[in-house]
Amino acid sequence: MANREACELFIEQEIKSSLAEGKKPYSIGKELAAWVEKMFEVNIKPDTLKKRAQRIEKNIGTNVPKQSKPTEIIENPTPEIIKNRLPQGGGVRKGAGRPPVIPPVNPPIEEVYVRTSTQAMQFVSIAISQMERIRREDPKRIEGLNKVKSWIEDQLKF
Repeated sequence: MANREACELFIEQEIKSSLAEGKKPYSIGKELAAWVEKMFEVNIKPDTLKKRAQRIEKNIGTNVPKQSKPTEIIENPTPEIIKNRLPQGGGVRKGAGRPPVIPPVNPPIEEVYVRTSTQAMQFVSIAISQMERIRREDPKRIEGLNKVKSWIEDQLKF
């Protein structure tokens, strides 16, 4: 822990003295990264030290923006508040997204969908090809085929 604090103090002092000498943050970051690696055996990216030098140069204490504020929590939201509340992320663009689907109240008889084509033979072919994958030595084979047979018999009753 003491080593870390010493490293931080060294970096802070070196940045301030280098800025006072008129060096640019880019060269400070490059030089300081090499010194920190030699003295403290720690690898710090020169870009990290450059950004820190820029913050010290501009007298910015942190890299967190000043405008950040906590999210507002509404204890008992009324339906009016919920309706008028914008979603997180800044709001909605006008005309963005899909238009809402409004189902017809009573669809006319002409618009009712009637299935004319059938896919029965395709499904049967798929079912047969799947059942052909059952191995003859499978102990549940007969039980499974009898289940399919009883299902087919039930379907033929209609």
